[in-house]
Amino acid sequence: MKSKFSPRILVAAVLLALGVGGTAFAMNPERCGAGGGRMEQRMAYGMKEMSRLHDELKLDARQEAIWQEADKAGKASMNEMRDQRRKQHEEVLAAVSQPGADLRAIARQMDALKDAGRKQHEANRDRWLAVYDSLDATQKEKARLFFKGKIEHMGQWGRFGPGGPPRN
Repeated sequence: MKSKFSPRILVAAVLLALGVGGTAFAMNPERCGAGGGRMEQRMAYGMKEMSRLHDELKLDARQEAIWQEADKAGKASMNEMRDQRRKQHEEVLAAVSQPGADLRAIARQMDALKDAGRKQHEANRDRWLAVYDSLDATQKEKARLFFKGKIEHMGQWGRFGPGGPPRN
């Protein structure tokens, strides 16, 4: 059966998922409840997996420079998003704590910050797609298979997440 998805779409989907994971990782663990540590562990595992892909691709000097730029910018972006979310949380909490707070204004402020985060995420995704564009056909196939495995693994979680359906 021929797949309707091109490798570029698969890579974009996984990069989108990684970006969403990066955004989730950027949240402060104190606000994530008991699972905050697990989220950080999953992110660390994802970074380790990307390191494995990096090793498998055997990048030339030009590709390596593009990879390092995307990696460095991605980490800086995650740190910036984490700081922005912490600041946003404090500002929103302070605003909503005031008697007579204008909830519409607070919602607009939250929407503006969400849009800024989306733009950061898109810029990060575009940097990683530039890495993908720099790969030769063999490297692109290795990347495709790597991300295919990631997508298959995510699909095994189903709609209930990694713990599976609720147990009775």
